[in-house]
Amino acid sequence: MAKSDRRKIEPTTIEALDRLFDNPTCSLDEYIGAASEYVRLQSRLSSGQKKAGQIRLSNALGKAFATGLSNRLARPLALTVGERRVAGALRPVNADVSEFHETDGLRLAVELKPVNLAVGRAIWNRFGDIRTFAVNLHLKFPFCIVGGVLSIPTSEEVGTKEAEHADREEAESMTLSEETADGPPAPGQVRWKSTRHLIERAIARLIRAGGRRTEADAPHLLEAIAVVVYDPQTGKIDAELPPKASGLRWNDFISAIASAYEARFEE
Repeated sequence: MAKSDRRKIEPTTIEALDRLFDNPTCSLDEYIGAASEYVRLQSRLSSGQKKAGQIRLSNALGKAFATGLSNRLARPLALTVGERRVAGALRPVNADVSEFHETDGLRLAVELKPVNLAVGRAIWNRFGDIRTFAVNLHLKFPFCIVGGVLSIPTSEEVGTKEAEHADREEAESMTLSEETADGPPAPGQVRWKSTRHLIERAIARLIRAGGRRTEADAPHLLEAIAVVVYDPQTGKIDAELPPKASGLRWNDFISAIASAYEARFEE
């Protein structure tokens, strides 16, 4: 039975998102629906509501993972959903989903990295975060199963104050062929632009960051990684990204984590 983070967090005024925090379980589709509303409506929220929304989305994604893993395994796990302080080899970290065992110590730790806003700036920071998370925990707990999840919308709003800084940083790192055809928006003009080129670049790098099969493999690798790509306008998961053969799709991620868990901790 998964334990969930029950901290008091202010409402966001986005009903689909606020409702998920009170539910003990969550499906991936429910998460995507709430994340899509957050991405569409975030410019109307205060800074406090945005922070509350990010915490609620991370919690919902964690519950979706816990639900999916429990359905895949033949026995329930004592998972904790919500930030839990873990002593790593390099420094203490917070695991978003975790399981401790009285004899094995840390058996499972998952880093959740929703990239809801400012995709051009955030996506590469999140990539580095999950690699550091893996090294830190594997050096201290070599048998631990470490997973990482990035959740990314296929488009984002530009022309807002929040997006201007991210746009400038993205423009500095993009090649000419990656630039959007319609160029940057005029000051004060709000529109939506595709983030698919950024997601494709991230997928190419993340494919090489997963696939740790045994405790003897390199500590910087993760046992499995998921990239959840969704269209915030329709509230649906993207049918093309990640590619089927990438191993980064949600169901592949759940299966890989479950298989690794069964192989190392079968009782």
